[in-house]
Amino acid sequence: MKVNDLRINQLIEISLDEDETEYKNMASRIEEITDEHLHVAVPMRKGELIPLRVRQHLDINILFKGKSYMFKTVIAARRLKPFPVLIIAKPDQFTEIQRRQWVRVPAKLGLRFREINAAKSQAPYIGETIDISGGGLLFSTADPVEAEQLVELEITLPGLTPIFCQAQILRILEKPKKERLNSKVILEFTEISEAQRDRIISFIFEKQREWIRKGLL
Repeated sequence: MKVNDLRINQLIEISLDEDETEYKNMASRIEEITDEHLHVAVPMRKGELIPLRVRQHLDINILFKGKSYMFKTVIAARRLKPFPVLIIAKPDQFTEIQRRQWVRVPAKLGLRFREINAAKSQAPYIGETIDISGGGLLFSTADPVEAEQLVELEITLPGLTPIFCQAQILRILEKPKKERLNSKVILEFTEISEAQRDRIISFIFEKQREWIRKGLL
């Protein structure tokens, strides 16, 4: 990725480059591009502007052609009108980062799964996601699951054909003592096409855009 690839309205994630800060992976977008600076929307949380200050250092994550990139910058100025923006230094270079570093978002999506070695005649088990990322998800199910199982997975995204992939159950966070109660399960995608993963990532970014519009981030 190059500086000339930056575009107005591109969605970005802002993290304050400080230890033990709560201000990580905050959704924003590019509002204006000048010769030396980017003007980006001040992140919000529950309808309130995040109190970022001039000269604070930031890490910026951005999606470009299905890959995630990061650059470091500093807040040069703030502007409140006509809408609140941070004016940050343009990057000299970008660093590609691994998808596992991407933030998870809460989401309730229907899913079905079946152990890979199970008979094809076996009906799939049913679950619902609690959160999802480009690398895996947390879900709940009343059906039997075991750690380290390899499963075939079908995830229902709104308005789209389902995602099909293979995954491994990493661990079970909550396993009920009584039947018919839900387990909470973490799984990791093990075999998924880049096109399928990009659809998940696009869904995540769209959720963040929605929360920005509603002032929830």
